[in-house]
Amino acid sequence: MNSQHIPLLVDVESLHRKAAARELDLPAIIWDDVCTSTNDELAALVRGQTTLTDAPTDRTRRIATSEGIDLAEVPAQFCVYGTDHQNAGHGRLGRTWTVPARRSLTFSILLEPGAVFDSWGWVPLIAGEAVRAAIAEAGVPAVLKWPNDVLTMEGKKLCGILARVEALPTGPRIVLGMGINTRLHRGDLPRESASSIAIETDTNGSEVAHEDLLISILSTLIPAYRELVEYDDDDFSRSTVGDEVRANMVTLGTQVRVERPDGSNIYGRATGLDAGGDLIIDNDISVSAGDVHHLRPAGHGTATGTAAESGGRR
Repeated sequence: MNSQHIPLLVDVESLHRKAAARELDLPAIIWDDVCTSTNDELAALVRGQTTLTDAPTDRTRRIATSEGIDLAEVPAQFCVYGTDHQNAGHGRLGRTWTVPARRSLTFSILLEPGAVFDSWGWVPLIAGEAVRAAIAEAGVPAVLKWPNDVLTMEGKKLCGILARVEALPTGPRIVLGMGINTRLHRGDLPRESASSIAIETDTNGSEVAHEDLLISILSTLIPAYRELVEYDDDDFSRSTVGDEVRANMVTLGTQVRVERPDGSNIYGRATGLDAGGDLIIDNDISVSAGDVHHLRPAGHGTATGTAAESGGRR
């Protein structure tokens, strides 16, 4: 069957109405049946390399906008770009990320933090908490892994989050992308350490309503992000949302190995989050970027190596 005759997983008009009912102003919702990367597509719109007046010939697209929105202009804050199938997505540290068509909830949202914003590290953390809460509503208890993963209680990956900053003359923009394993079957999984909502709820996946899951995420994420921006110079880690992130983050209290982008490693116990959302190791070293490997729970001895091995940023 031609993809043009298959309903998209998210009805943009319906989503726009549901958002308005929750007092969420989504200026534009764009949904494609297929695209390379929602982050890339939204970033191109932000940079003015493409506009929503350019009708694509290689895909089916639906757009819902608020009144007065000009499709020829750069999208405004909280514009959402999603797809039924992302075929060239990005993971962290330059990795690629792909899943079968119509079996994941994949979307990006545009944020405008302002020129003085310095709490970048909290953006993927509050997004992770919004996803965790929505997945829990769908019947799957989940936890957070610093800095940008949502896992099952057994440690299997359900969602990855990737934020990128676009520097514009009018100030920075954040393109925040999320990919949630929703309808994947066991044979679809890229690795044994992953899972999906369908697998965890023992269903065939059709019961997972992408539109409901998305509106649940946005209903938590947008207010949390607004609170983050309003905190300005105050320590957001002391906020109610900061408390929720810490309470649901399995990394904290765990012996970890942090593999930094330069290949060096830091070993120690994850003891907290600082004002910028960085991971604190052994109450001493703040790590802003890296892959975290959980070694053993707190109280089970000390991991091999020392926290000073790679001279973490203080």
